[in-house]
Amino acid sequence: MRRLKSSLIITAIIAIMAAPSYASSWVNFPTSWDIGQAFAVSLTSTADYSSPTVTWMNRSIALNVEPGGAGKISYGLLGSDVRNIKPGSYKILFEFIQGGKKYKASGNIYLRAKQYPKEELKVNPKMVNPPKKELSRIQNESKLIGTALRTMTASRRWTTPPQPPLASITLTSNYGKQRIYNGQPRAGHNGADIRAVTGTDVRAPFAGTVVLTGFHYYAGGSVYIDSGNGVITVFFHLSKILVKKGDKVSKGQVVAKSGATGRVTGPHLHYSLVLGGQFVDPIPLLSTSITQMLKRGNTRQVN
Repeated sequence: MRRLKSSLIITAIIAIMAAPSYASSWVNFPTSWDIGQAFAVSLTSTADYSSPTVTWMNRSIALNVEPGGAGKISYGLLGSDVRNIKPGSYKILFEFIQGGKKYKASGNIYLRAKQYPKEELKVNPKMVNPPKKELSRIQNESKLIGTALRTMTASRRWTTPPQPPLASITLTSNYGKQRIYNGQPRAGHNGADIRAVTGTDVRAPFAGTVVLTGFHYYAGGSVYIDSGNGVITVFFHLSKILVKKGDKVSKGQVVAKSGATGRVTGPHLHYSLVLGGQFVDPIPLLSTSITQMLKRGNTRQVN
């Protein structure tokens, strides 16, 4: 059985010459984690730096620089999607510029398998095998969604813990469940379904900018909010949308009303959290903070 750990190799690659003698920098990330679950990373330094990024799952994620830690710090939230990520070791790469020189720090995170249950649902047959006349619509919506999920802004507008999207959180379907619609298997559930009667206020978990809204074939009423550093909140099956693309929203602001639109068996709120393009379980983050998450990581010096 493969050991559930990974070897960690931290290397500092200097573009021109040695680091300034006054600068010391560190990165923090876990060496192993469960598939589907969010984790935290950070870059800290005693001296100023610029253009920090972290590359994970073949996607470069822009971070911002703010006061904190030993002097300056960059925070990130990452994860892996239960639908398409297999257990194994995956590379993580930090990059930043300091004193006119480029530094890199790399390592590996071992992603552990996590068991998620199956769920059988009965829905309108057209929501499993859509009629041909709807295929063009579905394809167009898929393109819009893909563009929204690739949004990348460096300004961090998210803070932890997030605002719960509903006043009461009672799960009706957990993240990760394999959905079987009318006897036909589909991919794992990429969000959490929360009990809500139609018309319940839906609040933004983080401050951010609305990057997409619409009434989509499968998801029904939908809202996508970008909060920076690859952090995007998604709501589905809404009965009413109270914001539009480009709107700035504050943490806790009511952005929609819950409903039963799209592919559903009844009224509820579907809540997804996307980190660097990876759909993760949004519920555990409601009861923790970035500081607590970083305590589960490992810190290594870069320079």
